[in-house]
Amino acid sequence: MAMQAELTMNPVTAGCFCWNELATWDIDAASAFYCDLFGWTAENTECGDKPYTLFKKDGNPVGGMMKMDSNWPEDTPSHWGSYIAVDDVDATASKAEACGGKLCCGPEDAGEEGRYAVITDPTGAAFSIYAGGDGMNAAGYGSFCWNELYTTDMDLASSFYTEFFGWSAVASSVIDEPYTVFKSGEAWACGMMNMHWEGTPSWLGYISVADVDATTAKAIEMGCHSCVEPTDIPSVGRFAVFIDPFGATIGVFSGQSEFADGSCWCS
Repeated sequence: MAMQAELTMNPVTAGCFCWNELATWDIDAASAFYCDLFGWTAENTECGDKPYTLFKKDGNPVGGMMKMDSNWPEDTPSHWGSYIAVDDVDATASKAEACGGKLCCGPEDAGEEGRYAVITDPTGAAFSIYAGGDGMNAAGYGSFCWNELYTTDMDLASSFYTEFFGWSAVASSVIDEPYTVFKSGEAWACGMMNMHWEGTPSWLGYISVADVDATTAKAIEMGCHSCVEPTDIPSVGRFAVFIDPFGATIGVFSGQSEFADGSCWCS
C-alpha cells in the first residue's frame, strides 16, 4: 500500500495493479461526490469514441470513470473495476480459459493509449488486464493504494492467479482470519480473503487517506452506507469500507508509517 502523504508518480511493472475505474449510470453526480470526498478534480475526455472522465489529484491521474449505457443490463450496479498491468494483453488473455477463468470482453484497444481485456476468475470475480499508457501510477494520499479480492474459494482463486500471472501466494498472520498476499516477483501485488456475506466475489480498491475516521464520517454524511467501520490492522494501519451513494463499494486506508516493512501485506 502507498503510505506517503505527497502524491508521486511511480513506474508500474507487469503483474501489478495499474488503474481503478468507476462504471456508473450518473457520472455527473458521481464526479461531484468523489471530487468532494477525496479532493480530486475531474477532466472530461474520451476513450475511443466514448466519453471518459479522468480523476486527478494535484494534477496527476488517480482513476477513471465511464458511463454505463444501454449496452449494460439495467440492473447492473455502479462498481469500481481493477486493472492489472501486463506486457501483452492478447497473449495473457489467451491463457484465461486454460487457467480456469473466462474471457468476458476483448482484447480491445483502449483509445490510442493501450489495449485491455476483461476476465472473470473461476470464483466469479471480474478484473481487467491492460498494456500501454505511460507506465506510471500515482502513489500517496488520494490515490489507490491496495486491491483486495473477496472470494468464496481462496484455494481455487489462489491456484488461478498464481498460474495466470505467475504470482506467489503468501499467508499473512496480521489478522485473525485467513489472509493471502499475492506477490509479483518481489513486489506486493494485492491481497485476498474469504467473503462472509452473500454476493458475487469481487475485487475491492482502497484509497490512501490521511484520516480514515474523518473520511468515513464525511462519506456517511454524503449518503454512503458503511460496510466496515474504521478498524485497526495491528502494526499496519487503519481502514474502512463503504458503499457510495450510487452503489459502488470502496475502501479507505491510512498506514501507521510512511513505508511498511515486509512483515505486513503492503509495500
